[in-house]
Amino acid sequence: MSFSTYSKFNYVENPNNLDENVKPVITYSNADTQKAQIIEDNRDKSGIYRWKNNINGKTYIGSSINLSDRLLDYYQTRNLLNNKTRIHNALLKYGYSNFTLEILEYCTKEEAISREQHYFDLLQPEYNILKIAGSSLGYKHREDTIELMKTLHLIDEEVRNNKIKARLGVKVSDETKAKISAATTQRVGISVLVKNINTGEETIYINLTEAAKALEVSRTAVKKH
Repeated sequence: MSFSTYSKFNYVENPNNLDENVKPVITYSNADTQKAQIIEDNRDKSGIYRWKNNINGKTYIGSSINLSDRLLDYYQTRNLLNNKTRIHNALLKYGYSNFTLEILEYCTKEEAISREQHYFDLLQPEYNILKIAGSSLGYKHREDTIELMKTLHLIDEEVRNNKIKARLGVKVSDETKAKISAATTQRVGISVLVKNINTGEETIYINLTEAAKALEVSRTAVKKH
């Protein structure tokens, strides 16, 4: 379906009540008891979803090119504990039974980010830290963190090169060995570069966990990509 077809059925102008502006494609009133149905209904589909806290009314909006995989991540206790974002904390605090999950619309993979931004602007979800879909805008690193990430990148290259030399039987100098040894003790993780495909902006994160927190996704999702 095209964007215009989706908006025809899902959007109703009502400036006095933002929530009434949208008619979800599917609503699961109990995200706990309907878990199996949620995963099955959304297998191999891309679209926009919304978590809604039934107690305080706060919401979170996200998008995915594979909704079943993304939503399944929210049901992994380890992911909830490792990701300290607002929505993960809220799911832990209130429990799935106190959340409604809505599929706001299905769309093509190419439309997912733009449609997510549409709902950001329209519904102003409280649990979303970042307000630009698919972006890390607004998340800045300290200068020392940036320098460390640059250092880590160089370390990665040097370690890889010397592993190759070792396999080829090439001797590595004592100075190089010392550098690698010292650098290894400072290592904090695998650096991650995230590029916003809409704006071209690139942001480097010091490790998988930091990238996951900024993007409000699971660490596993970052690792897969």
